[in-house]
Amino acid sequence: MQINRQDTTRPPGKKPIGRYSREDDSSGANAGDGSIDLPPHGSYGNLLFDPRWKSKRNVILARDNGCCVICKGSDELQVHHRQYQFVKAANGFKVPWEYPDHLLITLCKSCHQRGHSKFKVPILII
Repeated sequence: MQINRQDTTRPPGKKPIGRYSREDDSSGANAGDGSIDLPPHGSYGNLLFDPRWKSKRNVILARDNGCCVICKGSDELQVHHRQYQFVKAANGFKVPWEYPDHLLITLCKSCHQRGHSKFKVPILII
């Protein structure tokens, strides 16, 4: 799956980077080994409205019994990527629905925010 890199509706001040776009002043995320400077996800949030993601999200919510895997709450559920995958050949991150199910978990908004504030999501370069 590849997203159109020639998006003419892109707001001013954003550059296309692989599958997503980023702000001009973004320096990117480092993969941890210092060998490659990765762009941030940029327009990633827009992809979460795609029907393919909504379908994948519903599969994960059902698998996790419609509750947060940490606190067992059922309010404001979100699906968290336990790992991001950067595809060197495409010079971009995988789209969210292309990740295998074992890398996705259901979290409530509170647990999701707490987790992101404590831990950095690992990036695998493939």
